[in-house]
Amino acid sequence: MTNDLSIDQLRSLVTIAETNSFTLAAQKLFRTQPALSLQIKRLEEQVGMSLLQRKGRTIEVTEAGQVLVDYARRILNLNEEAIAKLSLTETEGKVRIGVLEEVAIGHLVDLLTKFGRLCAKVELELVVDTSWKLSGMIKKNELCLAVANLQYANSYTTPLWNENYVWVHHQDYDFLKEESVPIIIDSTGYPCIIRDKGIEFLKALGKPWHFAFSSYSLTALKAAVQAGLGVGFIAESAVTEDMCLLESSDMLQSILTTTIGMYRSVEATSPAVDTLADFLLDHLQDPKTKNANRK
Repeated sequence: MTNDLSIDQLRSLVTIAETNSFTLAAQKLFRTQPALSLQIKRLEEQVGMSLLQRKGRTIEVTEAGQVLVDYARRILNLNEEAIAKLSLTETEGKVRIGVLEEVAIGHLVDLLTKFGRLCAKVELELVVDTSWKLSGMIKKNELCLAVANLQYANSYTTPLWNENYVWVHHQDYDFLKEESVPIIIDSTGYPCIIRDKGIEFLKALGKPWHFAFSSYSLTALKAAVQAGLGVGFIAESAVTEDMCLLESSDMLQSILTTTIGMYRSVEATSPAVDTLADFLLDHLQDPKTKNANRK
């Protein structure tokens, strides 16, 4: 086998081991499940051993996999410690960053917490809002950075990853059999391109439907789906194991893809903003996006 182990593959292995699930690991790493499966397959081919095994609905680590997981944690910690010691510790300043709720409830808050520990002299202020409002705040220089849907981009932005929005329902209910399909979707009280596309799907459905629940909050939308109120349209990274995705053969178009990226205010030029922006790009940007940007 070759001697060099991929940091990215080791991070995926550790995350799967910690969550016992490809689905949950994919959500934490902002990757698709097929991409994670391919990484693990290549890692197993490299070391010549099986690292993970499926047991029922969960993923378990093999004996060989546990040995590698232990080393992988040490390698990842040393890697981040080296980066931190070299570039972060002396940076000072204040950064006001806006975050889309789909991102705020995921891996990003953990990253910001880690950044705060590594770079204790930088003061962070987090604002959670819709992509439309965050893009407006960037334009008015009320935020330094924002991680949000790039559909509203009118300033300097950098793509990070693609996010799928999907139709889901609670696993115990089949709402498509009902005479009128109950729908759970973002509130119509503010501009939302994703929601408007979802409503376009509904209008082309050819079957009666009605709004059962709407909210500005992703957390509230998820709770409504989990309570069995209807079919919801939410980010795939927010889907939980008690939800079922509608398949392409169902009456609703199942997937809409958009790009999540980083906005930056034209007035945000401090070393603290530079440091946080670079840190987030290193941890959040999809490798395919990084390669595309280099071309």
